[in-house]
Amino acid sequence: MNFERLTRVKTMQAWEEFLKAQEVELGLETVQKWLRTLKIQRFDACNLYLEAKDSFQALWFEEHIRNKAQQKFINGNNKRIKIHLSVANTPQKAKKTKTANKEKDFKAPFELTFDELDPLCLFPYFISTEENLLSHQLLLEIAGLSPQIHSTQLGTFNPIYLYGSGGSGKTHLLMSLAHALKAQGLKVIYVRAETFTDHVVTAIRAGEMSVFRQAYRNIDVLLVDDVHVFSRKGATQEEFFHTFNTLHLEGKQIILASECSPQDLQLIEPRLVSRFEWGIVLPLKPLRPGEMRKLLIAKAKALHFELPLKIADYLIETFKSNAKALIKGLEALVLRLHLDAKHSITALSVTATKALLIDLIEEEQKTAITPQKIIQAVAEQYGIRTEDILGKAQTRECALPRQLAMHLCREQLKMPFMKIGDLFSRDHSTVMSSVKSIQKSLEQDDREISGICHLILKKLQG
Repeated sequence: MNFERLTRVKTMQAWEEFLKAQEVELGLETVQKWLRTLKIQRFDACNLYLEAKDSFQALWFEEHIRNKAQQKFINGNNKRIKIHLSVANTPQKAKKTKTANKEKDFKAPFELTFDELDPLCLFPYFISTEENLLSHQLLLEIAGLSPQIHSTQLGTFNPIYLYGSGGSGKTHLLMSLAHALKAQGLKVIYVRAETFTDHVVTAIRAGEMSVFRQAYRNIDVLLVDDVHVFSRKGATQEEFFHTFNTLHLEGKQIILASECSPQDLQLIEPRLVSRFEWGIVLPLKPLRPGEMRKLLIAKAKALHFELPLKIADYLIETFKSNAKALIKGLEALVLRLHLDAKHSITALSVTATKALLIDLIEEEQKTAITPQKIIQAVAEQYGIRTEDILGKAQTRECALPRQLAMHLCREQLKMPFMKIGDLFSRDHSTVMSSVKSIQKSLEQDDREISGICHLILKKLQG
């Protein structure tokens, strides 16, 4: 057996070993269905050429196997074997009948449908706070709406990465900027990460990736919401990586939004994370109760609805989970009032409001964050009992989770220090010290604490 043939045999042995390893990890049935049905076209010592039966199988391979193969598929000399994947040609159509030949062939054009902009998400309706002032001001300058003499130009900071929990205003700012720039005649795409993923999938299936790339790269500004949704989606991340590079090299503005900072993103390729940090990263904080009232009144004004203050306060007290739930409650109230002639807008009572929104109120109560839910979530995250958090033990295994639970009660529920102290059987100064300790760790970008906080909040917010 000559050397060339020996190395070719080793490639096939390595492929078989890789498939057996995937059987252990993914199950025999999955490997039989998705991997062993790939047709081997040719191979050598460093390359394996495979053919998928259709674009759906190819996409599954890219999403679930490509990254593993790049790391684990190696030959006898411990060198990586590169996998080349193609999709089988579509079967040739049967000969047309004479009647069919006379008819004009028609193929519906492939089109991408983008997310619609909320007409109420405009800069005048955004409630700016001290914590969010920098983000708000920066986007106003880019839109050319700032009174500053020296405004920031498109591409000065690229990308701009905004992050914050639900209801912190990320989507509102992105849509406001999209409205403003479109009004100036610029080509702007606002898209949620989930929609971008759907576009990748449908374009691959339709064999229209050129249309996809033309749509996303022939623009002036790309705004992508919820980029954390790219987690685990290998093919989507690959396509977004090239889209990002193309736009960035051409000086086109990219603005991203997520529920967490770039460093806290889970299962996103490091090369993407590093690019997300190339420009400027800005946090957004949720509104406080007093600021919620301003938001509610501004939204009511946009809906041409005169909201009584007692009803505004009731809505704020009822829909505590986040600003999105609050606005949803207001919009439902306005719509239902117009549909229900029994209730007068001017004489609207709290009782009538509760009756009109009873379904949303019940939904909110099921998902509302409580001190007990916070303590339970922290205990589960650290693998201890709730009794350990509420107990007297001062070991690090119990003390750190206890401090974190106190911090979350303060930050998420705005509980007074005295009330937190009563809950944890601690005095006022101990609670203040615990909250301050966690806050300091977060301000110093402690990866462990910030990562755990993010996971707990994600669980609490469903």
